[in-house]
Amino acid sequence: MEELLKSLDPALELLDERIEEGSIELHVKRNTLKETCPYCGEESGSVHSVHRKRIHDLPVQEKLLTLVLERRIFFCKNPQCKHKTFIEELHFIDGKCARRTKRLDERIRDIALKMSARSAKKVVNSGLTVISDDTILRILKKTESM
Repeated sequence: MEELLKSLDPALELLDERIEEGSIELHVKRNTLKETCPYCGEESGSVHSVHRKRIHDLPVQEKLLTLVLERRIFFCKNPQCKHKTFIEELHFIDGKCARRTKRLDERIRDIALKMSARSAKKVVNSGLTVISDDTILRILKKTESM
């Protein structure tokens, strides 16, 4: 499991794992002491709060994989910065509100480009992840805007 995490982000640390019949849940966090404010570039090690975020990834051994990520929110120490807090950046997801890894989105997009959204939903839900046809359309729309 460690190798899987390091392929996403070398700073990820495995805290706990739960393996059930059809799913794997990995509880992880980044092991960095400081993060850089994306707005001003100032480094900070002062943690404001921590929250958990569930992110779906590609299946492992035909089991759905969910990362339960402890994301830290930091104080920005730069008095000129307009943002008092910022969330640590994760390069393997798109934005703060992402529910899936980039590589899972890419796999869904590859499947959806070859068939209709409803057909793609059946293929994706048969072992890759649980997703609606509307979400598949949003993923395709995001691809067009890139």
